[in-house]
Amino acid sequence: MSDFEEGADRQAPATIYCPQCGRPMRIAPEHVHVAVACPHCSQAIEPWRVLETGASPPPPSPPPAGPAVSPDAPPGYRYGYGQRGAGVYSWRNRWVAGLLGIFLGGLGVHRFYLGFTGIGVLQIVVTFVTLGIGAIWGFIEGILCLCGAMQDVDGLPLSD
Repeated sequence: MSDFEEGADRQAPATIYCPQCGRPMRIAPEHVHVAVACPHCSQAIEPWRVLETGASPPPPSPPPAGPAVSPDAPPGYRYGYGQRGAGVYSWRNRWVAGLLGIFLGGLGVHRFYLGFTGIGVLQIVVTFVTLGIGAIWGFIEGILCLCGAMQDVDGLPLSD
């Protein structure tokens, strides 16, 4: 006997599954005969139709198999499941950027590598104007790259 049938307890909320996202939602008895919105996906649902059909939740989708290249990703990006979690990473490596920053940071080479040409030129100017003292800026940014605190020009985290 479903919650919709005549003999059902009218005071208990009905549990239905959203036809759009498949998540369960509880419907109060007074809302069974009016259209409601799914709290998860905002899909308009008519609970009496879902209860009449006896819709069950969709089968769960299998988890991702592991590292894979997304077919939608532009060239140079990889979809990874690494130490830092799943997500889209830049093709630029944090170790390369960090070592360039530590050893050639005064010339802004790491910034050119990350795609920030304007800041790279500015670092060259600052290093020459301050007679080499401005190279500390690049050295500190090299350490930040190694710690994973910097991103590339597209706003993507650097790969390992």
